[in-house]
Amino acid sequence: MMRFEAIGCRAGLLALAIGGGMATSAQAQTFSYANFIDTTGLQINGSADALNIGGRDVMRLTPPQGAMGGSVFNTQAIALTNDYSFSTRFTFNIGNNGDTPYGPIGADGIAFVIQTLSNTVGGAGGSLGYGGITPSVEVEFDTYSNGTDPDFNGDLRANNHIAIMKNGDAINHLAYSNVSSTLNLSGGYDITAFVDYNGAANLLEVRWSKDGLRPDSAGLSYNIDLASIFGTNPVFVGFTGGTGANWSEQDIVNWTFNANYDPITTPPTGTIPPGSTPGAVPEPATWAMMVAGFGLVGGALRRKRRETVRYSFG
Repeated sequence: MMRFEAIGCRAGLLALAIGGGMATSAQAQTFSYANFIDTTGLQINGSADALNIGGRDVMRLTPPQGAMGGSVFNTQAIALTNDYSFSTRFTFNIGNNGDTPYGPIGADGIAFVIQTLSNTVGGAGGSLGYGGITPSVEVEFDTYSNGTDPDFNGDLRANNHIAIMKNGDAINHLAYSNVSSTLNLSGGYDITAFVDYNGAANLLEVRWSKDGLRPDSAGLSYNIDLASIFGTNPVFVGFTGGTGANWSEQDIVNWTFNANYDPITTPPTGTIPPGSTPGAVPEPATWAMMVAGFGLVGGALRRKRRETVRYSFG
């Protein structure tokens, strides 16, 4: 509960207007989780759970067991008003893999998902938990080689890939990069991904690194019109993960999301749940309204006997 005192009727109304203007301008465009000790603002589904692993509070999408599926999405849908533009940065770690005739191999992978259905969707298996979610757009980090994957040659170790997908279709890859020669997606080390959508250009770009630094060039890019997919509907953003006959521990280590095209270069340093406005800095127009308002408040103080009105916001 937030309370404040307003001096006089006119000053009270003005204070409400100023406070409302500040809240609206700060309403956020950005939320972040430096870790997952606090999961405020998130809906956690299926096998997903916030756990302390080796001193780190992570969001575990799947445990190292077969036929698991977990997802996590922001609780309240958000409106992406700037041509559906957004930027997000997250670090994940996949390891403790199940054994195969080829040795331990991760399965099945995780996906960053933007969709309009609900905050409780998700599944298991080779579709990485996003199968059938439509309308949606996914960026998948697929650790297991399936017969429907591009470049499939029967070697389960040869098809670590990152891809852009649409409408819960785990077969048709819109853009694809086989990273097996340079990156083991289930190698048990941290990998950071950067996903940016420029709505003005209808361009979706994906970058990744092992050192947490944002690469200059995109590893994947694809022209796609999110407005034509989602219409005017608000969206849920988050992650899905699945296992099948084989498995991995699949963790999200940290996450920042910005509901504008504003590429994120640094990891989050704290937790800012969706819808919160910590450290809000008023925009120039709000500053002007505040300055004018303070003058009117001063005038009201000089002209009127002090009168206290109490407002509260839950």
